[in-house]
Amino acid sequence: MELIKKIHSSLPQIQCGRCDTPGCYQYAEQIAEGVPHDRCVPGGSDTLDQLNKILDKSFDNVDENYGPIIKNKLAVIREEDCIGCKKCIGACPVDAIVGATNLMHSVITDICTGCELCIDPCPVDCIDLVDIPDEDIKKIRDKSQFYFDLNKSIKPNKKRAKLKNNTNINKDISSEINLKITNRGIDKNKAIEDMQDHILSSDLKKLHKFKRNQVEIFLKEKNET
Repeated sequence: MELIKKIHSSLPQIQCGRCDTPGCYQYAEQIAEGVPHDRCVPGGSDTLDQLNKILDKSFDNVDENYGPIIKNKLAVIREEDCIGCKKCIGACPVDAIVGATNLMHSVITDICTGCELCIDPCPVDCIDLVDIPDEDIKKIRDKSQFYFDLNKSIKPNKKRAKLKNNTNINKDISSEINLKITNRGIDKNKAIEDMQDHILSSDLKKLHKFKRNQVEIFLKEKNET
């Protein structure tokens, strides 16, 4: 377990899956089991050198077959061009994109790792990658594994039954989304975070049978991370 932690801390925390594993921690587990550690093209020579020291091995170069590289950028949606297809939402490994069907989507910039997984699924090419300072991307990626794990834990393996249109939760969520989109003068990031917490709370209660106090503790720990 200690070896996995050391390996994991050396990986770039992009959660891009280019190493043929879902996320950075999963790749760390496989490396500890003997899988070659030269597959992290986004991490480049810096990551490879760190892993060589940890594992006492001497790969000279990363395997370019697992590329291309990923630069320090984050995704931004041109909202006026967004058609609300939700394809980018399903592709994001850390739940950094929020929105509703047929309505504009937005990227939560302090969660986005710049993994580029949302680019290809977009049918209208309305997602751009913008530069971000190295110190900012480090803060984002330091907590990316938390959001990756959270994303995987709250999404059921089987398809969820569609909510009936007359359910109170569906009406509440729809009304809240439409109100926040109409009222452009609000704090956008705060509104998105509150909306996420509302949906997450409902999922935890319905899908995972959390009690009210368990939900409150879970949300408190998430927001303090």
